[in-house]
Amino acid sequence: MFASVILMGLLAPLAVETDYAAAYTRAQAESKMLVVAIGISIDLNSIEARHANEAVFCQLDDQATMEIDGKPVRLATHSSFDAMEGRGVAVVDLKNDGFKGGVVSLLPARHCSSHGVETLVSLPAGTLTQRTLTWAMRMHPENPQSAWSIAGPELMAHAERHSGVQARTNNQHHNLPVGIASSEIVAESWPWNHNVVDAAIDIVGSWRQSPGHWGAARRTWSYFGYDMKTNGNKWFATGVFR
Repeated sequence: MFASVILMGLLAPLAVETDYAAAYTRAQAESKMLVVAIGISIDLNSIEARHANEAVFCQLDDQATMEIDGKPVRLATHSSFDAMEGRGVAVVDLKNDGFKGGVVSLLPARHCSSHGVETLVSLPAGTLTQRTLTWAMRMHPENPQSAWSIAGPELMAHAERHSGVQARTNNQHHNLPVGIASSEIVAESWPWNHNVVDAAIDIVGSWRQSPGHWGAARRTWSYFGYDMKTNGNKWFATGVFR
C-alpha cells in the first residue's frame, strides 16, 4: 500500500509506502535507500527532490510488524532499531555496495525535526556510526565545513580503526600515520550518553570547546573521515581530513 505525497521540486507524486516488506522490496529493486518513519510523521516537503529521488519512503505506526522466521515481529522493538528507542526514523541502505542491507541511520523521535530528517537523507554512504557522527556535525548551527567535503574511503577506514582502538583501550589519543591525512581530531563522550545520536551530539560539542579541534573541523577540506565506537561505557570518536 502507498500514499501519494507531492514533494517540492518533483514533477510527479512520490509513492510513500505503508507496508515495510513492499517498501524494502521496492528499494532493493530500484537500488535506493529505504527511509522508514515509525510512529511519527515525516515532513516530506522539507526533503529536496534530488535526495528524495534516491530513496524509497515508508510511513508506519509503532505497532507495524515484519515476518522473521515465520513469526511477526514488531519493527519498533527489533534489535536493529534499538537506537531509535521505539519511535523515529531509520535508514536501510539498499543502494551502496559494502553497506547493502544494513541499517545505516537511526534517529529517535526527539531528533526528527524537518531539518534533521532532511540532513539524514543527504548523508554520504557509510556505517551507522560514521553517518551518525557526520549527521551531528552537519546539524551543528555553525555548519562546520569538514563534514561537507567528500567522504574518503581511506579516511573513513582510519577513523573506524582508531575509534575502535580508543574504545578498546578506554584511552583517548591521536594516531595519525604519515601520508593518511593532514589533520586528525579525537574526542570521547560523557558516560551517560549511551544512545549513539546523543553521544555524537555530545562529541561535536566537545570539539566545539577546543579551538584546535574545532579549527580543523570547521575548515573546508577535499576529503574527510568520521567515525565513533563504544566500549559499552563511553563513545570514542575520530575525525580525519585531507
